[in-house]
Amino acid sequence: MELVNEFDLKKIEETTKEYLSKLDLQKLINESEDKREKIMFIEGPPTLNGEPHAGHLRGRVFKDLWYRFNTLDSKNVIFNAGWDTQGLPVELQAEKELGIKNGKSEISTPLQIENLVAECKKIVSKFHKKWVDVDEKLGMSFNQENAYWTYRDEYIEREWQVLKHAHKNGILTEGYRVVAYCPSCQTSLSHSEVNQGYEMVKDPSLYYKVKLLDEDAYSIVWTTMPFTLVTDAMIGFNPDEEYVYVSVDNETWVVGKIRLEEFMKEIRVENYKVLKTVNGSEFEGKKYIHPLLDIVPGLDRLSKQENYHITIAEKFVDVNTGTGIVHLSPANGEDDYNIAMKRKVEIFSPIDDEVKFTEDAGKYAGMFVRDADEKIVEDVKEKNALVRIGKIKHKYPLCWRSKHKLVWLARREYFYMLDRLDNKAIDAAQNVEYFFEQPKNRFLEIIKEKHPWCISRERFWGCPLPIWSCTECENKEMLFSRKEIIEVADELPDGPDFELHRPWIDRITIKCKKCAAKMQREEFVLDTWHNSGAAPFASLNDDEYKKTIPAPFFTEGIDQTRGWAYTLLIENVIFNNKGISPYNSFLFQGHVLDEKGNKMSKSTGNVLDASELLSKYPVDLTRFYFMWKSSPIETLNFSTKELMSRPYQILSTLFHIHLYFKQNSEYDKFDISQTTIDWAKNKGLLDHVDIWLLSKLQKTIQMCTESNKNCKFHESAKAIEDFLINSLSQIYIPMTKQQLWDDDETKKDKRHAIYAILANALKNLDVLIHPFSPFTSEYLYQTIFEHKKSILLELWPKPVSSLINESIEESFDLMIDAVSVSAAARMKAKLKRRWPLNQAIICVEKGEHKKIELLSDLLRSQLNVEECKIIELENHVGMAELLEMKKAGLPVIAKVELERKGIGPKAKQHMGKLLEIFASTDPEEIVQNLDKNGSFTFDVDGNKISLDNDDFIVDFDIQEGFAYSKRNNLIGIISTTRNEELMAKGLVKDLARRLQSLRKERGYNPTDILSTASVLELDQESLDMLKDKTEELAFLVRVKQVNFTHTCKEYKDDDIDGQKIKISVE
Repeated sequence: MELVNEFDLKKIEETTKEYLSKLDLQKLINESEDKREKIMFIEGPPTLNGEPHAGHLRGRVFKDLWYRFNTLDSKNVIFNAGWDTQGLPVELQAEKELGIKNGKSEISTPLQIENLVAECKKIVSKFHKKWVDVDEKLGMSFNQENAYWTYRDEYIEREWQVLKHAHKNGILTEGYRVVAYCPSCQTSLSHSEVNQGYEMVKDPSLYYKVKLLDEDAYSIVWTTMPFTLVTDAMIGFNPDEEYVYVSVDNETWVVGKIRLEEFMKEIRVENYKVLKTVNGSEFEGKKYIHPLLDIVPGLDRLSKQENYHITIAEKFVDVNTGTGIVHLSPANGEDDYNIAMKRKVEIFSPIDDEVKFTEDAGKYAGMFVRDADEKIVEDVKEKNALVRIGKIKHKYPLCWRSKHKLVWLARREYFYMLDRLDNKAIDAAQNVEYFFEQPKNRFLEIIKEKHPWCISRERFWGCPLPIWSCTECENKEMLFSRKEIIEVADELPDGPDFELHRPWIDRITIKCKKCAAKMQREEFVLDTWHNSGAAPFASLNDDEYKKTIPAPFFTEGIDQTRGWAYTLLIENVIFNNKGISPYNSFLFQGHVLDEKGNKMSKSTGNVLDASELLSKYPVDLTRFYFMWKSSPIETLNFSTKELMSRPYQILSTLFHIHLYFKQNSEYDKFDISQTTIDWAKNKGLLDHVDIWLLSKLQKTIQMCTESNKNCKFHESAKAIEDFLINSLSQIYIPMTKQQLWDDDETKKDKRHAIYAILANALKNLDVLIHPFSPFTSEYLYQTIFEHKKSILLELWPKPVSSLINESIEESFDLMIDAVSVSAAARMKAKLKRRWPLNQAIICVEKGEHKKIELLSDLLRSQLNVEECKIIELENHVGMAELLEMKKAGLPVIAKVELERKGIGPKAKQHMGKLLEIFASTDPEEIVQNLDKNGSFTFDVDGNKISLDNDDFIVDFDIQEGFAYSKRNNLIGIISTTRNEELMAKGLVKDLARRLQSLRKERGYNPTDILSTASVLELDQESLDMLKDKTEELAFLVRVKQVNFTHTCKEYKDDDIDGQKIKISVE
């Protein structure tokens, strides 16, 4: 590769990709002489049901950055890709592709399942190509050949081993429990999935009354799900709260005391009377009459049981909502179900897989339960049990895939009973490094919930549950491998190499060992999160798992606190039956939003397609921007305009400094392999500016190393930016440029010392920025250094402590501030920085004179003045500062104002006249009196008004012929008298340096006398200065003539102190 003059990131990308395509990087890493520790990374597999977008890119850059940093840091990282291929997301996409409109109910035969599975595989294959294309564009280092696929048989068999350990340790159970169920997807969901989809919805707000059997009173009950009246079993009161009997019209109602007033306002009842107050515990065991018994025959039958349709007193009842009285439907609520189990109440659940009422629900049979809400309210009203029907807006969980409202149903499912793990999962989670407190606390709280995990799903495309049930007796067989299945199979319709998916595994029958009847597989598949959560074990063999898990680092989005991060940890704890996490650290990443901070979604049209983004914009710029813009845990507002601003400047600056180094060092025949910093140091060639830059570089290496290890990648990027722009580009190169342009042979060693420093800084910068921007860094490394076949084979730099010089850094920081504050003074006086001035005075704090004096020559040069004085000041405010400055002979004058708030009581009615007299009084006189006497007395029409120090605001201004600027306790004062001769000399020097540099770029020998130097677009003032200086300029540039008209063929854009010019030599 050759370093070209034009900065074009897309061309750099293409050139570098072509170069890298010929290398087997992993083989080179394996064969490298460095002793590398082998470490494992498990990819959080993206689901192959859609195309990647900008949000996905950020997460992938985090992963690749970590891989490249660790590879440079002497690790051999096993970095295999992984693909999440099963479950609802893919299956629903397949239904769409096949034109299935009524969901699961249209898929019942083995052939239909087979067609669905085939379509799922097609979808996975299609989107896999798109993801791999994006990964290649992005420069991802994933090993695609060794990628794991969650649908492959070998993965499924390994996943079954997790299930086997759960069974062995008593964690896996089959049970009839209330689970969240999606009517659209027709499957149950886990507790973690439910928590991913809460949104604001409108629901009915129904108040209805039920007659207490043995009292002339009605309990007023509230619900937001009228359909649950069909499965109603009990009414709940809180035993520790008070309830009131209230007379309303001709009826007696029972309502929670706390809610009485608000409830009556809500139902618009003004006339009521409290008859008596009783404790909630007194309602335990009272029978009530359900208003819809004659409509729902199944409910009518159960109501005759002694423990059915009774009032109960339980502490979970919330008295702060509704009426403080709730109805319990054990078939449709977790708390309700648990209470029913405790009280041995029969569960009535006349609801099928399509979430429609069955025949047991009477007149509501065949209706979708939520569609029955309106009809049930009408029937409640007809039975004279309606108190009020309204609407309520509240947060309610939706299915994370279909966005359909979930319902809670009592169903037979398979569960992991996480409470049986005791504190193992909590112990495992507490030993993980999370880098940021916010996700750590959230994640630990989720782990502590120990909520049963419903792992079974009533779907088709997933890891099948390897459990066979007898059709006659209750016997079950759990078979956790293909071998076990084959050994006991009664029939193998598809032979021993059958696919482990439905419908093929469903065809296998087994003879029951207890009764010899036929056993059939339970038609469940496992939760897709169980599928991906098994990856640390299922994607590796036993030896790999034993040696590399726990892995050092995993990372995924912040939403995975309830997703992959959670299932990974739970399954690993179950598998080992110990508090062992599969990862030692986990980075949760913030989401990517659009530039206005809105969530990206197809419906709003603000989604940025990953492939299109990477084709249009430079990849290295995109990668750097994602890391530089914000902390990993924060959301990132993605802006292509911002992408092309500062990040572009950073990479452009890096490129052009490499070009500057190459052009100058090659001209000077600098040998990068022979001339080193140690050589320069031993020869005493390092100036203060060299020592300062090398010290800053060590600090930058230190900062990047620590930041990368602690996942503060944004801080690492900012450290690179700060060193590259603020230290190397804006200070070191301008300060040393004149020395490089001096062709004096006796100063060659000094020039080579500068080249050695630049080479060291650039090579280190290439390595530091490589994890962020791999193509640019590889290109610059190969075109300038080319020590190894790839920069990835280099070693991460270590800071050299002997090169850290705190005192020089302090002096330089002070000098830089002094130059900056003096530049501000120049701006005030409208004096350009390139104009030489007679004098500058820098006022510093006590003890800082020595620090800045160390760099006095350099300071004078940077300030562009003939003379520079350094003055220490002890006082930095008010009169004390002014007097100290005057004592030091500085060109300051007093500036005095009245503290008007404080002088009112002293001036009284004379305030107006006092202000007039003050305005005509010399501020110097006031200051002298205040210094001498501590007060100043005004004579106002014969009245003596004495004001002390606190009544004045004293500051300083500057004498004519000077300008100043103050920042904190640093003051820069400059003389403003323009010396035309000095200014002309300065302009000649500036132009000569630029034209000499252009000579080098164009390959002319130093001894060649050229024909012409031409400068265009100078302002008139500059042209006037140069009127008598053209011969001097021609001599310095070694040309026969200098002109200011368009006489050359090719010009280069340049600038002097912000003024754009064009220059040429021929």
